Amino acid sequence: MIHSLAAIFDRLPIAGFAIDIKRNDELSGQGSGAVIGAELAPPLWSAIITLGDGRNNELKQAAALIRSLGGVRDAFMVADPTSLWPQADFRGAALAGKTIKLRTIGANHAVALLYGFPAGYTMTLGDKIQFTGGGRISYHEVRTSVSATAGGALDLPVYPMLPFSLTTNAVVTLIRPAFPAIVVPAGHKPGEASSAITRGARIEIIEKRKAS
Repeated sequence: MIHSLAAIFDRLPIAGFAIDIKRNDELSGQGSGAVIGAELAPPLWSAIITLGDGRNNELKQAAALIRSLGGVRDAFMVADPTSLWPQADFRGAALAGKTIKLRTIGANHAVALLYGFPAGYTMTLGDKIQFTGGGRISYHEVRTSVSATAGGALDLPVYPMLPFSLTTNAVVTLIRPAFPAIVVPAGHKPGEASSAITRGARIEIIEKRKAS
């Protein structure tokens, strides 16, 4: 099961959020001194969510929400609080009434060919984007700043590579893009309670590749 943003993430008193990519690479050295690298599996998004110090009841409820996930049994949607909309479009105002979709995928699965943008719309290096289609949700970062054509088409370089399961007309989310994640084993620290305040709560999560 994947819980929506509103069900779990939006109810957490978040004070800090550190997002990164966990790569699955292997390096091996050769007798010649050359180093050979290989990607063993697609990279996964990971994050450390720091909860703000707060009254015991508030942090008690946050801890109960996380425990209700049953460890790695259930996933919940996670959004980067610094990437809730494109940098060049505050609150995504220019996208009102627009439906952005995937036309097709570039040859090396590193470029998403999109349509439905306002003319000249800009996606900026570091923006985040969510795709829903082909039985899964995938989350990506913009690699190069680009702008849409007069007809609303935009060829967007992204990282990580787009999944092979992604299909034409997949739904694109640019306002509050998110990814499904699970709490890593022993990754939930509910914090230390005093007479009135709980401090030091944090959650470590990692992307879960699962059907949407």
